[in-house]
Amino acid sequence: MFEFYLLLVLLLIILSIVVNSLKIGISPMPTSKKVSYEILKLIKDSKEDTVIDLGSGFGSLAIFLASNLPNKKIIAYELSFFPYLISLTLKKILNVNNLFIYKKDFLKENLKDSILVCYLCPSIIQKLENKIFDETINTKIISNFFSFRSIKAKKVAFCNNFSQSPIFLYKT
Repeated sequence: MFEFYLLLVLLLIILSIVVNSLKIGISPMPTSKKVSYEILKLIKDSKEDTVIDLGSGFGSLAIFLASNLPNKKIIAYELSFFPYLISLTLKKILNVNNLFIYKKDFLKENLKDSILVCYLCPSIIQKLENKIFDETINTKIISNFFSFRSIKAKKVAFCNNFSQSPIFLYKT
């Protein structure tokens, strides 16, 4: 009987993630270790004190950055409940004190004067681009794999992985 309830709970979690993915437009996607290190290289020597992970999913990149940048404040935004809950749990287990995780829509938040890190689908990248133009955000943006349409990247790095993932660096 225990197995039945466990299976039912797992099914509900998966169903919740699928429904939220359809509603949001993208499923939680982990950032590969190689891409994480490339992003870390772009952030490590920056003067900004705050890094914001837009759509943090299960929190792997946010936790990695917080662990490797102990003097910076890392903020993670995620809309999907179970990935948010898992990232909160991992934060507590790993005792990452400079990481702050919120279940909020980052498009409604203040993103100014920070470094933004994202792995977003093109439709959400477009919404972020609209927000940037509407609010004149003074920030660096690092986008994994997907680029903006109207903003020219200052730098494009290619990760040495299977898909040669491009990482775009923008300064607005």
